[in-house]
Amino acid sequence: MSRDIVWITLESVRQDHTTLGGYHRDTTPFLKSLSERTDGAAFENCFSHDVWTRASSASILTGLASSSHRTWTQENRLSSDVPTIPEALQRAGYRTACISPNPQLSDVTGLARGFDDFHYLGRDTLLEEAGVPTVLRYLTKLNTHSAGYTTDTAKHSVGYISDAIARRHIREAARDDESLFLYTHLGDSHHPYYPPKPYQDLYADGFEMSVDEALKLAMEMSSDLHGYIARGASFTEDEWNALHAMYDALIRYVDDTVRSIVEYAEERLDDPLVVVTSDHGELFGEKGMLAHMVVADDAVSHVPLVVSGVDGLSGTRSDVVQHADAMKTVLSEAGVDADVPVGMDLRDGDREFAVTQRSGARCASKLEMIRERDDSFDASRYHAGDLTSLRTHDYRYQRSESGEELFAIPDEVTDVSDEHPDARERLAEECESWLNTYGLPKSEREERAEFDDSMTSHLEDLGYL
Repeated sequence: MSRDIVWITLESVRQDHTTLGGYHRDTTPFLKSLSERTDGAAFENCFSHDVWTRASSASILTGLASSSHRTWTQENRLSSDVPTIPEALQRAGYRTACISPNPQLSDVTGLARGFDDFHYLGRDTLLEEAGVPTVLRYLTKLNTHSAGYTTDTAKHSVGYISDAIARRHIREAARDDESLFLYTHLGDSHHPYYPPKPYQDLYADGFEMSVDEALKLAMEMSSDLHGYIARGASFTEDEWNALHAMYDALIRYVDDTVRSIVEYAEERLDDPLVVVTSDHGELFGEKGMLAHMVVADDAVSHVPLVVSGVDGLSGTRSDVVQHADAMKTVLSEAGVDADVPVGMDLRDGDREFAVTQRSGARCASKLEMIRERDDSFDASRYHAGDLTSLRTHDYRYQRSESGEELFAIPDEVTDVSDEHPDARERLAEECESWLNTYGLPKSEREERAEFDDSMTSHLEDLGYL
């Protein structure tokens, strides 16, 4: 029987807010401990393929670049003729299951294909997907695993339910002696940064306002995200501190949820392969932005990655890597034949550069939403059209129809193209070659994602619309 694979993707967690990234708060103690096992590895320089959930998830589940799978606008879903990795795992005899509380990762966006069981956790589907007993237990635990007894669904966390469904699949796979591919997307660290009650004062010593005021601020920011950006994201120092503290508390909560799922899997499955990462990071004022949109800087593309159970892979690694590399590695370790076009085995050494993309159509839509809040907002400072960004250890090179620029890391503000012409020229050539090799559309078909009213409301809660 093939090795079980447990893949957990966190929502909006940036590397520099984790214990793994040397953060001043111990937000991810379990991830740190997982990486320190003899068969565990932490990657300090992992970069997402895109800057938002739908596109990043599509890259993880297809092994394709965003400009290739084209699932990178608010309108597009994954074309039905683009093969997925879960389909390959099905052919290899795996039981495949996915849990997602985000409509961007759902059947509507074409990303449920290849999963025997797909659980989208929305307000209208929660009972059916989780089951009555699980929901009843959840309701008794709203004061420990969520925001308490409030009807404001934007405040609630569903990590408890994701954990319960994951455990169910683990038990059933172990019982039936089936190889399991379990993909769990934990969405509670997405804004509005409203932690479960026991976590709300976890880092309250980091700001002066009251916890209630901090929670109110987080909700207000999320509900008027584009307005705050239009007005310059001009929070006071204490407001920034409060927002960071609420965000960090949610990271700690999802880390605890990861611990619960992984430890349960290791108790019942035979030596599972484990991957924990984040779909993208989160912006807190960098380039004047919030959340995850428009830019591809480290804040929104540099993410944690921990892999456990792969022979020959251990310790803290400084290699530049991407999600597709982790997928290619665990599939190889499990003996599964699947194409991962932009991936390379993590054991084969350091890739020269990582590539993060974002679509021009989604960027234009976001900038228009921002301008509607304040028509004096200057959108000309941002790249127009599709953006492709190459990240090496030393540089970030990016190009779009607006032009190109080169940054010397960690400075992502000052264009150093004139000071480093050789580096700019070399990376420009690499970018052109990469786009011609990996960036062309995989399919000529274009399919649209049509969300129902419930999903649309859910997307509004998450600030997508």
